[in-house]
Amino acid sequence: MRTKLQPLQGKRVRFTATFGEYGTYRKHGVTGKSILLHDLRDRSGKILADHIWINYPAGFDAVGTFQKGDLVEFTAKVDEYLHGYRGQKIEDRLARPPTIDYRLKYPRNVRKIGAIADFDYSLSGTCT
Repeated sequence: MRTKLQPLQGKRVRFTATFGEYGTYRKHGVTGKSILLHDLRDRSGKILADHIWINYPAGFDAVGTFQKGDLVEFTAKVDEYLHGYRGQKIEDRLARPPTIDYRLKYPRNVRKIGAIADFDYSLSGTCT
């Protein structure tokens, strides 16, 4: 759980992060775009999450194409959601029980502020 985002719930906040990669997700039969960001930080430079996926990255699309290691600055709204398996399979529900987690929504005011030439993703933690 991204507990450092919890106090920011419901607020629009300015963040900086390192762009990781583009991805896709599928929900209710609809496929959408997503992006992976590493080392999410607040204005003071404090790390709030080692990584985070953002769905519907329209604010990022408006800026253009990003490359792995690009440093980005943007604002987004912090929101809670239910993470984990909620289906009918008991084994899966026990293995991945639903928990509250925090995500970023509606990224805006996106801009590229630099790049990290040799960013080592193994130091940032693993993607889940």
